[in-house]
Amino acid sequence: MIPEGMQDILPDEVAQLRGIERAVRGRFAAYGYEEVRLPVLEFAQTFERLEDDTLEAGYRVFGEHGRQLMLRTDLTVGVARMAASRFRDSALPLRFSYVAPACRPWAPQRSQDGEFVQAGVELLGDDSPAADAEVVTLLCDVLAALGLREHRVVVGTMAFSAALVESFGIGDDDETALLDALHDRDYPLLETILDNVGVDDEARRALQQAVDVSGAREVLGHARRLSRTASMEQAVGRLETVRDLVAAAGHEDALAFDLGLFQDLTYYSGVVVEAYAPGVGLPIATGGRYDGLGAHFDWDVPGVGVALSVDRLRVALEEAGVPLAVAPPPLRFVGGLGLPEQTRELRDGGLAVAALPAGAEPGGPPWLRHDHGRYELAPADGARVSGSWRDVLQALGLR
Repeated sequence: MIPEGMQDILPDEVAQLRGIERAVRGRFAAYGYEEVRLPVLEFAQTFERLEDDTLEAGYRVFGEHGRQLMLRTDLTVGVARMAASRFRDSALPLRFSYVAPACRPWAPQRSQDGEFVQAGVELLGDDSPAADAEVVTLLCDVLAALGLREHRVVVGTMAFSAALVESFGIGDDDETALLDALHDRDYPLLETILDNVGVDDEARRALQQAVDVSGAREVLGHARRLSRTASMEQAVGRLETVRDLVAAAGHEDALAFDLGLFQDLTYYSGVVVEAYAPGVGLPIATGGRYDGLGAHFDWDVPGVGVALSVDRLRVALEEAGVPLAVAPPPLRFVGGLGLPEQTRELRDGGLAVAALPAGAEPGGPPWLRHDHGRYELAPADGARVSGSWRDVLQALGLR
């Protein structure tokens, strides 16, 4: 038995995941993102300072000096903490990438995995829509490079709904409660708040239409018609710029827009993005702009990023029929444990060799058996070979 939300990953699955990770790392590097490795344990205070229930709900232990530590629940927060402490004097923007696991208490009712691997990028120090567009483009590029042809990348903005609610002229506390209800899609609570603060029917209709607006290019035109303030128009204009830049990079067909798209994590502040694929009910990637995150570490620089779920990507690729990497089985060498020189020669030649004691059952091919100075080779494909050591090496292409 293992804890809920944790998982054993078997050899063939590991090979598939490693293949996905190699491909993703290659695309990250092509855009100039440098890979970092972050500690598995952070001080609990690192996540608590954001006052986000999801980030704080981690597995905790105590260090030798009594300080409370937490298994990381998020990689973006760790990158922001690292950048603030190690890169303050570096030229901006900074580009970091990572492929690493994180843990949160398993909560399937909230679509939350327990143990998961994220492959992500973070672009720090650039608050332009072009930076947003680069992250969205890179996400589209990665999914296309993996062979996931029917993916959909949905882009929205937290700024539009925030500006719309601000236009109602209600108090700060009511604004926060209304936005929280929107983010949670708690529509009964939303109606209760609107009733209590006396929002008029026209404003209610605008809010409902904004939440319901989703689709392709024409969505942004509709969003502009819904705009009641300069801030709302600015938010739509930013999405239009992102759309045009991503389209120029060749990925417009993958894009959709949703003004009702919200992220669970509270540090998101502007453009947000999710990616979906047939056969996977949960997003295979999430991200967006988080301009206030750095300030929690006393370095107020803007940021934008996206993280892909490597485990969900594997499921999506299987559903799409995309061939996944499978590790070739090792050559099972019966008698190899007593023949270290021959075993070494095979491994030096680039073969994976599982050495077995004499008389063991090799199982299915490929296998090699030594018996009284003679060798018998059963390759994975092709006819068996029986003869000397030299014959074996020639059959394997090593001499």
